[in-house]
Amino acid sequence: MAPPLSIDTGFVLGDWEVRPRHGHLTSRVAPGAEPLTLKPRVMAVLVFLARHAGEVVTRDEFIADVWGGRVVSDEALSRCISLLRQALGEDSHEPRYIRTVARVGYTLLEAPGPLPAAGSAAESPVPAPPVGLDRPYRPAAWRRRALLVGGGLLLALAAALALRYGWQARQAPVAASAAPVSRLLVLPFDTTGATDFGRDVGSDLADEIADALARVDRLRIIGRTSALAVAASRSGAVDAGRRLGVDAVLDGAVAESAAGLRVTVRLTATRDAHLIWSKVYERKPSEIYAVESSIASTVVRELSGLLGREGVAGVSSVEPDTRDLEAYRLYLRGAHQVRLRGEDSLRRAIDLFAAAVRRDPTYARAHAGLANAYALLPSYTFEDPAEMYALAEKSLATAESVAHSKTVGAGTRAYLGFMRWQWIEAETAFRTAIAAEPNNPDVRQLYSQLLGAVGRLDAALRQARLAQELDPLAPVVADRISILDLWLGQDAESAKSDALARELGLEEQAYPETKVLLKLHEHADAAAADALRDLQHAVNRSDAWIGPTLRAYRNPGERHAALDLLDREQRLGTLSPRIYFGATVLLEAPARALHGFEALIDRDPNDLEFLFSTDAAAIRRDPAFGAFVDKMGLAAYWDRFGWPRACRREGVGIACH
Repeated sequence: MAPPLSIDTGFVLGDWEVRPRHGHLTSRVAPGAEPLTLKPRVMAVLVFLARHAGEVVTRDEFIADVWGGRVVSDEALSRCISLLRQALGEDSHEPRYIRTVARVGYTLLEAPGPLPAAGSAAESPVPAPPVGLDRPYRPAAWRRRALLVGGGLLLALAAALALRYGWQARQAPVAASAAPVSRLLVLPFDTTGATDFGRDVGSDLADEIADALARVDRLRIIGRTSALAVAASRSGAVDAGRRLGVDAVLDGAVAESAAGLRVTVRLTATRDAHLIWSKVYERKPSEIYAVESSIASTVVRELSGLLGREGVAGVSSVEPDTRDLEAYRLYLRGAHQVRLRGEDSLRRAIDLFAAAVRRDPTYARAHAGLANAYALLPSYTFEDPAEMYALAEKSLATAESVAHSKTVGAGTRAYLGFMRWQWIEAETAFRTAIAAEPNNPDVRQLYSQLLGAVGRLDAALRQARLAQELDPLAPVVADRISILDLWLGQDAESAKSDALARELGLEEQAYPETKVLLKLHEHADAAAADALRDLQHAVNRSDAWIGPTLRAYRNPGERHAALDLLDREQRLGTLSPRIYFGATVLLEAPARALHGFEALIDRDPNDLEFLFSTDAAAIRRDPAFGAFVDKMGLAAYWDRFGWPRACRREGVGIACH
């Protein structure tokens, strides 16, 4: 094994030579191949594994070393591990290099060795880039990943950050005894006093109660991302609630007891820390359904006096849809893995949900969970989307059949319709999902993407802002708002939301090209050029077109030559289809832009948004654009749900502006 100090300068790992200071992996079995570039934080994870080869490295140890102890979600680590596995070319089911130790961490299976002498001598002392300066490129299959906003999204928040942004400003100066409760924070339950099944229950209990209470009309439940962020800041429940501007906080603890489990729950007013209600439940593990249902129902009864009887009409309690305790445990573990995101977590979730439905084929929630995991998997891997979506559809149909309801998994059905370009089906399913779960910020976020893709940017922004109201500390929601403001030409607002997303911990962007466009709007052309060079160099592609293209963007007289250069670079394969598409839009070349869109290899419906932005006005004015949107199926959607401001029917055709 290489001496410890040589790990930082370079080492051999199986078929690869690893050079951390350059951020490179070089194949030892394909000598002529170009080195692979790893993001600095991904390389830092590999280096930390190499220092502890053969040992189980826990998630907490990774966070302390690679992230400097900063509060981040489990997804951040899972994402790095998934990128490492892609780079190393290994299958997570049959790992050669990195083994997952469930619910603990990871182990490097291969012992690192010293670089060959010649390679070591040639190594130059290039300074390592700061860990936070990750290149914004990801493989095509990753471009959708950051847009998926389940509970395991990026979390990064210190207590001072929450105070800085003043989320406590919504408190109402009303006496505690009569204070209306319209905004509620449900914090994760403390499970330090529990082991085994109690920990599984504790991780899911708050979510189950929050889901039940989210169906209460006129009550707003703060989203999971924000709840986990303030919980990670280790401040008290009341302090956390004040920072998020809620009226009351529900929190609790799960511990072992002689009867099996003791669940303590409290509902506390944030204005003056007045304890509104508390109760202790002693239950056997097999009676956990009764605990969840009883807690949710009791809280609703307490709130009914504050909301008025009409405010709680029709709320569903948490009722079991399986009596198989082991199936329920498998479901809980699967739901936890889905919240973590990442390839490894989603594959484990699929295995767990599948095991649950094998034990109880009538378990609707497990079927719906399996559908959701299948639907998300292609955004984190190179799995065939059509195959995964077909599996998701099959599981979803089973869930709806055994539940005798179209609302179960409605959000997943809406997402499937969106990703398949089935606009009408997606809109209908999103409306069903929102009616069933009006307080679900994830559904609002995804619905915003559909509305943007069909050109309804103002409505898309409204949904994104509703998602932010429900989950104010979700970084991807802030990023989504930044992108929509950019499309609408609201550059100052876009920059503000972009800064907020970064403050909240967004380290990677789904569409880094949008940040280049913001720099151009701000006339920071040099910074835009640098960002484009980073994108090109990350995939070893030419940057010769960047200068002429940016000059032509400012000087229309140079556009003909710049477009010829872009065409040549595209034919040579030195320019990505997405960059070509974006550049031709900015240079106001409609025929090239529309052809470039249809040539996108990994085209997804989110790409359509750009064509409805202020930057694409010249493309929309072209007579061919009407036929293009009709071909994309948008006209049929508009006929049914309303036309956007940008387009209208004109005779037998479509005119846009």
